[in-house]
Amino acid sequence: MVRQNHLRLWIGIAACVAAGIALPWWFYAPRPRDNLNETTVRAAEDEVYATVERDMTTPANREVGVALLVFSDELLSDRKAAADTEACKEDVRNRVRWDVDALPYDSLFDKVYRFLTRSRVHGWVRTETVEDFLLKSCSTGHLSRTFHTDLPRSFIASENVLFEGWPIKKNGPPSFEKLFPGAGGVISFSRVGFDTELDEAMVSASFVCGGLCGEGWHYFLKKRRGRWEVASKRMAWVS
Repeated sequence: MVRQNHLRLWIGIAACVAAGIALPWWFYAPRPRDNLNETTVRAAEDEVYATVERDMTTPANREVGVALLVFSDELLSDRKAAADTEACKEDVRNRVRWDVDALPYDSLFDKVYRFLTRSRVHGWVRTETVEDFLLKSCSTGHLSRTFHTDLPRSFIASENVLFEGWPIKKNGPPSFEKLFPGAGGVISFSRVGFDTELDEAMVSASFVCGGLCGEGWHYFLKKRRGRWEVASKRMAWVS
């Protein structure tokens, strides 16, 4: 009887250990993206663009008198001519320095606790989200025109942006300020990187208002109660 009790005890301990290993692995392991069709991803991307645009153009951040939003038709991209995708991804990874967002504690017990409470550490990003963002940062294309904005908006090709103070040909196109009165500058977005459950997102954004006027950001967003929210953002550059 004693031996049977000891055997049951060890079986119970082994089962608990196995569960402690399996549950965090299941929770954190990357999921296949096969169940995410392009329409679903594009819809989530539009929601992220709308959320970031609101953060960039809230009354606290927006200049007084801005009544029009102007977006670059071209996506922000880190892809350089003649550079392959893997080299581009590695360059972005090194410049952005994701290691500063590492978990301060990440033991097996911590993973089990986060699984049971569905909690996460503020500012930490899933590996799959980062990897998808790196891939999207190295892609080119045109910005979606279907995301919502509270203000009227226009789209412009980057080669047509000429701010006052820049050399403008006599018979060339007018300055940005004359083309878009009431606009503060040009907003640009990259493609959005997601996790496989579409509840985390990363995107690059920039605002350019002249030759030495502008700033760029990396945004991290979380989906809470069905809505995207800015969890954190990091300045990438400022001019």
